[in-house]
Amino acid sequence: MEKVENKIIVWSIDDFNTLGLMRELGNAELDMLFLVKGHAGFAVKSKYCKKHVETPTIEDGYKYLMENYENESKKPILIISSDEIITFVDQHKEEFEKLFIVPGTTIKGNIEKYIDKNNMTTLAEEIGILCPKSRSIKKGEDISDIQYPCLIKPSHQKPGHYNEFKFKICKNANALKKTLRYVRPDSEFIVQQYIPKELDLLVYGGRMWDDNTIFAGAFIRDRWADSGSSSHGYFTENIPQCADTSKILEFLERIDYHGLFSVEYGLLENKAYFFEINLRNDGTSHYFYQAGANIPLAYVYSAAGLDYSDIPTKVSGEKWFIDELFDVENVLLGKIKKKTWKKDMSEATVFKYYDKEDTVPYEMAKKGKTKQIVQDIILKRFRLYIVFVLDKIGLRK
Repeated sequence: MEKVENKIIVWSIDDFNTLGLMRELGNAELDMLFLVKGHAGFAVKSKYCKKHVETPTIEDGYKYLMENYENESKKPILIISSDEIITFVDQHKEEFEKLFIVPGTTIKGNIEKYIDKNNMTTLAEEIGILCPKSRSIKKGEDISDIQYPCLIKPSHQKPGHYNEFKFKICKNANALKKTLRYVRPDSEFIVQQYIPKELDLLVYGGRMWDDNTIFAGAFIRDRWADSGSSSHGYFTENIPQCADTSKILEFLERIDYHGLFSVEYGLLENKAYFFEINLRNDGTSHYFYQAGANIPLAYVYSAAGLDYSDIPTKVSGEKWFIDELFDVENVLLGKIKKKTWKKDMSEATVFKYYDKEDTVPYEMAKKGKTKQIVQDIILKRFRLYIVFVLDKIGLRK
């Protein structure tokens, strides 16, 4: 294969998503920098992370990029795994495109528009994708037309602020009123018909710069840790027919998006209910990599104008996944028996942190395991009130 001469810049916070990118791209002969937003953590300890720079804020990262990459013979390729950062890049599209190859949409503002869950759901419905009944909502608005139980989620990440919660299920109007009582007046949410899903489905892929869209396969998820991340499931090349990939293609083509993406659904009675589309690299990408598909590397070659046909981009066979550190929360909370957990651990070949060739990040995450489990449990139950207090004392993200 030809060598990529463009520099590669992974711009994100230091988390398991970025750790995966280090591993997916690190084995290739790439000149790669990890531009950290915030503080460095375990991803920079990966043996594949040769260079990293810490910047406290997105604005600092922007300044660093503009001051250090203005004289490159080939435009560096940006890889982004954060909604907040890719929204910033979208807002400054012209400046970035002068110096970099950036993921995004042809029209400035469409990333910001369609990262919003209300807007993405509206477009999905127009295309004919099955969606739960949905509407936008803010604090103080009329809720008399809402059916219960319902699910409420922030519509997007508000710059500089913690989201009040990832999602909440409200069984009645009193529960919804109580939730809205503690949110910021300017926060926007989507409230949806509650789907009692049997399983979660995630489809991961990339729309390349030659307009070819690749689907790596499907991640079928049956358990979650209290952090909200999936903690058990399996990977398959065979995407269920109820998640019509032609409609995903239409969505991406309608907004003319190029880059990495994932689409999430809830599965119920052989129907796939659209939950959201992520227009950036997904945190599950390195799970797909362990299952045989390296979409980020194919995207890098595509962005560099090179042939990527020899890069494996499909899941190979069926592979079981487990969050080897935090799925045990389901045992501690009585959701599964320890015997089941041990069996699932023995069957898994895809992991969140562990890599036998790159063990230091796993060991670091393992040391913080107990603290993280306690934090996950507390935040799941009290995050709304914690964020309410942080806002009151003026502590921003």
